[in-house]
Amino acid sequence: MLGTIIGDLAGSIYEYDEFKSKEINLNRRLEVLTKDNLIDDDCFYSDDTILTIAILDAILDGRSYEEVLREYGLKYYKDEPNTKASHFKYMFSPTFIKWCKGQRKGDSAGNGALMRVSPIGYLFDDLNDILRETKKATIPSHNSKLAIKSSSNLNTIIYMMRKGYADNDLREKFYPISRSIEKVRLTNSFDSTCLVLDNCLMALFESSSFEEAVRIAVSLGGDTDTVGAITGSLAEAYYGIPLDLKSQALEKLPEVFVRKLERGYQKIKKL
Repeated sequence: MLGTIIGDLAGSIYEYDEFKSKEINLNRRLEVLTKDNLIDDDCFYSDDTILTIAILDAILDGRSYEEVLREYGLKYYKDEPNTKASHFKYMFSPTFIKWCKGQRKGDSAGNGALMRVSPIGYLFDDLNDILRETKKATIPSHNSKLAIKSSSNLNTIIYMMRKGYADNDLREKFYPISRSIEKVRLTNSFDSTCLVLDNCLMALFESSSFEEAVRIAVSLGGDTDTVGAITGSLAEAYYGIPLDLKSQALEKLPEVFVRKLERGYQKIKKL
Protein backbone atom coordinates (compact mmCIF):
# COMPACT_ATOMS: atom_id res chain seq x y z
CA MET A 1 0.00 0.00 0.00
CA LEU A 2 2.68 2.47 0.98
CA GLY A 3 4.70 1.15 -1.94
CA THR A 4 1.97 2.44 -4.25
CA ILE A 5 2.20 5.88 -2.69
CA ILE A 6 6.01 6.00 -2.91
CA GLY A 7 5.81 5.14 -6.61
CA ASP A 8 3.18 7.82 -7.14
CA LEU A 9 5.33 10.43 -5.40
CA ALA A 10 8.46 9.41 -7.29
CA GLY A 11 6.77 9.60 -10.67
CA SER A 12 4.72 12.75 -10.05
CA ILE A 13 7.31 15.24 -11.25
CA TYR A 14 8.12 13.36 -14.47
CA GLU A 15 4.68 12.75 -15.96
CA TYR A 16 4.46 16.19 -17.51
CA ASP A 17 7.71 15.76 -19.46
CA GLU A 18 5.77 13.51 -21.82
CA PHE A 19 4.37 16.69 -23.34
CA LYS A 20 7.80 18.22 -24.04
CA SER A 21 10.40 17.48 -26.70
CA LYS A 22 11.75 13.95 -27.11
CA GLU A 23 15.23 15.06 -26.04
CA ILE A 24 14.05 16.71 -22.83
CA ASN A 25 11.80 13.75 -22.13
CA LEU A 26 14.61 11.18 -22.54
CA ASN A 27 17.03 13.19 -20.41
CA ARG A 28 14.48 13.36 -17.65
CA ARG A 29 13.78 9.64 -17.93
CA LEU A 30 17.48 8.95 -17.36
CA GLU A 31 17.78 11.47 -14.53
CA VAL A 32 15.65 9.41 -12.18
CA LEU A 33 18.13 6.53 -12.33
CA THR A 34 21.01 8.50 -10.80
CA LYS A 35 19.60 11.33 -8.69
CA ASP A 36 20.28 11.19 -4.96
CA ASN A 37 16.73 11.06 -3.62
CA LEU A 38 13.86 9.04 -5.04
CA ILE A 39 11.37 11.41 -3.39
CA ASP A 40 12.30 15.06 -3.98
CA ASP A 41 10.95 18.09 -2.13
CA ASP A 42 8.73 18.94 -5.10
CA CYS A 43 7.18 15.47 -5.43
CA PHE A 44 3.46 15.34 -4.71
CA TYR A 45 0.77 12.69 -4.34
CA SER A 46 -1.96 12.36 -6.94
CA ASP A 47 -5.13 10.40 -7.67
CA ASP A 48 -3.13 7.16 -7.42
CA THR A 49 -2.57 7.79 -3.72
CA ILE A 50 -6.04 9.21 -3.07
CA LEU A 51 -7.88 6.25 -4.58
CA THR A 52 -5.56 3.72 -2.91
CA ILE A 53 -6.56 5.29 0.40
CA ALA A 54 -10.20 5.14 -0.74
CA ILE A 55 -10.00 1.38 -1.30
CA LEU A 56 -8.24 0.97 2.05
CA ASP A 57 -10.93 3.06 3.71
CA ALA A 58 -13.68 0.90 2.21
CA ILE A 59 -12.02 -2.28 3.50
CA LEU A 60 -11.35 -0.96 6.99
CA ASP A 61 -14.86 0.36 7.53
CA GLY A 62 -16.78 -2.27 5.55
CA ARG A 63 -18.16 0.21 3.03
CA SER A 64 -19.05 -0.14 -0.64
CA TYR A 65 -16.08 0.36 -2.97
CA GLU A 66 -18.26 2.28 -5.39
CA GLU A 67 -19.57 4.60 -2.71
CA VAL A 68 -16.14 5.40 -1.34
CA LEU A 69 -14.52 5.86 -4.76
CA ARG A 70 -17.18 8.38 -5.76
CA GLU A 71 -16.89 10.11 -2.39
CA TYR A 72 -13.10 10.51 -2.61
CA GLY A 73 -13.18 11.52 -6.26
CA LEU A 74 -15.66 14.33 -5.72
CA LYS A 75 -14.10 15.50 -2.46
CA TYR A 76 -10.53 15.75 -3.72
CA TYR A 77 -11.50 16.97 -7.15
CA LYS A 78 -13.10 19.97 -5.49
CA ASP A 79 -10.73 20.49 -2.58
CA GLU A 80 -7.30 19.60 -3.94
CA PRO A 81 -6.50 21.46 -7.19
CA ASN A 82 -3.23 20.16 -8.61
CA THR A 83 -1.34 23.45 -8.78
CA LYS A 84 1.91 21.71 -9.81
CA ALA A 85 0.42 20.13 -12.92
CA SER A 86 1.02 21.77 -16.27
CA HIS A 87 -1.59 20.02 -18.42
CA PHE A 88 -4.57 19.47 -16.13
CA LYS A 89 -5.81 21.39 -13.13
CA TYR A 90 -7.09 18.55 -10.96
CA MET A 91 -5.66 15.21 -9.91
CA PHE A 92 -8.34 13.11 -11.61
CA SER A 93 -9.08 12.47 -15.26
CA PRO A 94 -12.22 14.16 -16.63
CA THR A 95 -13.73 10.75 -17.46
CA PHE A 96 -13.34 9.52 -13.88
CA ILE A 97 -15.00 12.66 -12.52
CA LYS A 98 -17.84 12.24 -15.00
CA TRP A 99 -18.26 8.70 -13.64
CA CYS A 100 -18.23 10.02 -10.08
CA LYS A 101 -21.03 12.42 -11.01
CA GLY A 102 -23.05 9.68 -12.72
CA GLN A 103 -22.49 11.19 -16.17
CA ARG A 104 -20.54 8.29 -17.68
CA LYS A 105 -20.70 4.49 -17.73
CA GLY A 106 -18.04 2.73 -15.67
CA ASP A 107 -16.55 0.72 -18.52
CA SER A 108 -13.00 2.12 -18.64
CA ALA A 109 -9.94 0.02 -19.49
CA GLY A 110 -7.68 2.69 -17.98
CA ASN A 111 -4.77 2.04 -15.66
CA GLY A 112 -6.69 3.68 -12.82
CA ALA A 113 -8.05 0.20 -12.18
CA LEU A 114 -4.55 -1.00 -11.32
CA MET A 115 -3.13 1.80 -9.24
CA ARG A 116 -5.77 1.66 -6.50
CA VAL A 117 -6.42 -2.03 -5.70
CA SER A 118 -3.26 -3.10 -3.86
CA PRO A 119 -4.80 -2.80 -0.34
CA ILE A 120 -6.94 -5.81 -1.26
CA GLY A 121 -3.83 -7.85 -2.07
CA TYR A 122 -2.39 -7.03 1.35
CA LEU A 123 -5.44 -7.03 3.62
CA PHE A 124 -7.00 -10.33 2.51
CA ASP A 125 -5.22 -13.62 3.01
CA ASP A 126 -7.10 -16.04 0.77
CA LEU A 127 -6.70 -15.85 -3.01
CA ASN A 128 -10.39 -16.46 -3.69
CA ASP A 129 -11.29 -13.58 -1.38
CA ILE A 130 -8.69 -11.38 -3.04
CA LEU A 131 -10.02 -12.08 -6.53
CA ARG A 132 -13.62 -11.52 -5.45
CA GLU A 133 -12.84 -8.23 -3.73
CA THR A 134 -10.58 -7.04 -6.54
CA LYS A 135 -13.38 -7.52 -9.05
CA LYS A 136 -15.83 -5.73 -6.78
CA ALA A 137 -13.42 -2.79 -6.46
CA THR A 138 -12.73 -2.67 -10.21
CA ILE A 139 -16.10 -2.97 -11.92
CA PRO A 140 -17.82 0.20 -10.63
CA SER A 141 -15.68 2.47 -12.84
CA HIS A 142 -13.63 -0.04 -14.90
CA ASN A 143 -16.05 -2.76 -15.94
CA SER A 144 -14.02 -3.98 -18.93
CA LYS A 145 -12.35 -7.34 -19.55
CA LEU A 146 -8.87 -5.78 -19.69
CA ALA A 147 -9.27 -3.88 -16.43
CA ILE A 148 -10.74 -6.80 -14.50
CA LYS A 149 -8.10 -9.24 -15.75
CA SER A 150 -5.23 -6.83 -15.14
CA SER A 151 -6.26 -5.82 -11.62
CA SER A 152 -6.86 -9.49 -10.76
CA ASN A 153 -3.40 -10.39 -12.05
CA LEU A 154 -1.83 -7.58 -10.04
CA ASN A 155 -3.30 -8.73 -6.76
CA THR A 156 -2.63 -12.38 -7.56
CA ILE A 157 1.05 -11.51 -7.98
CA ILE A 158 1.06 -9.57 -4.70
CA TYR A 159 -0.53 -12.55 -2.97
CA MET A 160 1.97 -15.00 -4.48
CA MET A 161 4.94 -12.84 -3.49
CA ARG A 162 3.58 -12.47 0.03
CA LYS A 163 3.34 -16.26 0.21
CA GLY A 164 6.90 -16.79 -1.00
CA TYR A 165 6.34 -18.22 -4.48
CA ALA A 166 9.56 -18.65 -6.46
CA ASP A 167 10.66 -15.86 -8.78
CA ASN A 168 10.74 -18.23 -11.76
CA ASP A 169 7.14 -19.27 -11.15
CA LEU A 170 6.01 -15.67 -11.18
CA ARG A 171 7.93 -14.83 -14.34
CA GLU A 172 6.69 -17.88 -16.20
CA LYS A 173 3.05 -17.24 -15.29
CA PHE A 174 2.82 -13.46 -15.64
CA TYR A 175 5.81 -12.19 -17.62
CA PRO A 176 7.15 -14.94 -19.93
CA ILE A 177 8.64 -12.47 -22.45
CA SER A 178 12.03 -10.85 -22.86
CA ARG A 179 12.22 -7.10 -23.49
CA SER A 180 14.94 -4.47 -23.47
CA ILE A 181 14.58 -1.71 -20.89
CA GLU A 182 16.61 0.62 -23.09
CA LYS A 183 14.39 0.03 -26.11
CA VAL A 184 11.20 0.56 -24.11
CA ARG A 185 12.64 3.74 -22.61
CA LEU A 186 13.39 5.12 -26.07
CA THR A 187 10.07 4.18 -27.66
CA ASN A 188 7.55 4.22 -24.82
CA SER A 189 4.64 6.62 -25.17
CA PHE A 190 1.90 7.82 -22.83
CA ASP A 191 -0.30 4.75 -22.34
CA SER A 192 -3.16 5.26 -19.92
CA THR A 193 -4.56 1.72 -20.28
CA CYS A 194 -4.05 -1.38 -18.15
CA LEU A 195 -1.48 -2.59 -20.69
CA VAL A 196 1.12 -0.66 -18.68
CA LEU A 197 1.24 -3.64 -16.32
CA ASP A 198 3.83 -5.25 -18.63
CA ASN A 199 6.22 -2.32 -18.10
CA CYS A 200 5.66 -2.48 -14.35
CA LEU A 201 6.51 -6.19 -14.30
CA MET A 202 9.61 -5.56 -16.38
CA ALA A 203 10.76 -2.93 -13.89
CA LEU A 204 10.11 -5.32 -11.02
CA PHE A 205 11.85 -8.38 -12.48
CA GLU A 206 14.86 -6.42 -13.78
CA SER A 207 15.50 -4.79 -10.40
CA SER A 208 17.38 -5.85 -7.29
CA SER A 209 15.67 -3.64 -4.68
CA PHE A 210 12.46 -1.75 -4.00
CA GLU A 211 14.01 1.59 -4.87
CA GLU A 212 15.60 0.33 -8.08
CA ALA A 213 12.29 -1.13 -9.25
CA VAL A 214 10.54 2.23 -8.85
CA ARG A 215 13.43 4.12 -10.46
CA ILE A 216 13.35 1.82 -13.49
CA ALA A 217 9.58 2.13 -13.76
CA VAL A 218 9.64 5.93 -13.71
CA SER A 219 12.57 6.00 -16.16
CA LEU A 220 10.44 4.21 -18.75
CA GLY A 221 8.34 7.35 -19.10
CA GLY A 222 4.72 7.50 -20.10
CA ASP A 223 2.22 7.84 -17.26
CA THR A 224 5.07 7.95 -14.76
CA ASP A 225 3.18 8.45 -11.52
CA THR A 226 0.83 5.56 -12.23
CA VAL A 227 3.54 3.24 -13.57
CA GLY A 228 5.57 4.10 -10.48
CA ALA A 229 2.58 3.46 -8.24
CA ILE A 230 1.74 0.07 -9.75
CA THR A 231 5.38 -1.01 -9.64
CA GLY A 232 5.68 0.19 -6.05
CA SER A 233 2.68 -1.89 -5.04
CA LEU A 234 4.38 -4.98 -6.45
CA ALA A 235 7.86 -4.16 -5.18
CA GLU A 236 6.58 -3.76 -1.62
CA ALA A 237 5.51 -7.41 -1.61
CA TYR A 238 8.70 -8.50 -3.39
CA TYR A 239 11.29 -6.59 -1.35
CA GLY A 240 9.64 -4.69 1.48
CA ILE A 241 10.21 -0.94 1.82
CA PRO A 242 13.28 0.77 3.34
CA LEU A 243 12.45 2.71 6.51
CA ASP A 244 13.79 6.00 5.16
CA LEU A 245 11.44 5.86 2.18
CA LYS A 246 8.51 5.06 4.45
CA SER A 247 9.24 8.13 6.54
CA GLN A 248 9.71 10.41 3.53
CA ALA A 249 6.44 9.26 1.99
CA LEU A 250 4.39 9.62 5.17
CA GLU A 251 5.63 13.19 5.58
CA LYS A 252 4.07 14.06 2.22
CA LEU A 253 0.58 12.87 3.17
CA PRO A 254 -2.35 14.44 5.03
CA GLU A 255 -2.70 13.20 8.58
CA VAL A 256 -6.01 11.51 7.76
CA PHE A 257 -4.26 9.36 5.11
CA VAL A 258 -1.46 8.47 7.54
CA ARG A 259 -3.95 7.31 10.15
CA LYS A 260 -5.74 5.08 7.67
CA LEU A 261 -2.43 3.55 6.58
CA GLU A 262 -1.51 2.89 10.20
CA ARG A 263 -4.82 1.09 10.70
CA GLY A 264 -4.24 -0.93 7.54
CA TYR A 265 -0.75 -2.02 8.47
CA GLN A 266 -1.79 -2.80 12.02
CA LYS A 267 -4.30 -5.18 10.50
CA ILE A 268 -1.54 -7.07 8.70
CA LYS A 269 1.13 -6.50 11.39
CA LYS A 270 3.56 -4.79 9.03
CA LEU A 271 3.92 -1.25 10.34
